[in-house]
Amino acid sequence: MNETDERDIRHLLATYTDLWVRHEMDAWGALFTEDADFITHRGIWWRSRRENVAGHKDVPDAVLAQKGDFTQEVLSIRSVAPDVALVHTAWNWPGHRPRPSAAPEDRRGFVTLLLVRQPDGAWRIRAAHNTRENGLDDFSAR
Repeated sequence: MNETDERDIRHLLATYTDLWVRHEMDAWGALFTEDADFITHRGIWWRSRRENVAGHKDVPDAVLAQKGDFTQEVLSIRSVAPDVALVHTAWNWPGHRPRPSAAPEDRRGFVTLLLVRQPDGAWRIRAAHNTRENGLDDFSAR
């Protein structure tokens, strides 16, 4: 992995985070390949860019209003083959309320991404798996 590739991948992931926070899901989806797989923190497996974007658009307004506190940090970028990179990020969402009546909770997690270089030289996300650090489901009794 050369410095240019790493810089380009970090830029893609900064854009990913910015678009996700602003909930610009069509532009966010363009960062993925058409056949991208995305596994959510709740175990839902979307098998295309279209499914991924549609699923991420389906979010209650109360949750959308909280996205401004979300952050994501790149932890590692590794080349696994020519034009293929494995990336791990850590995300943090303090004070998240899954429902307006729920107590706020500080959520953290990790995203594992497989990126591939496209024929035009751009990196795109081919697969992503989001995992919550604390492993609690939104509907857990407390």
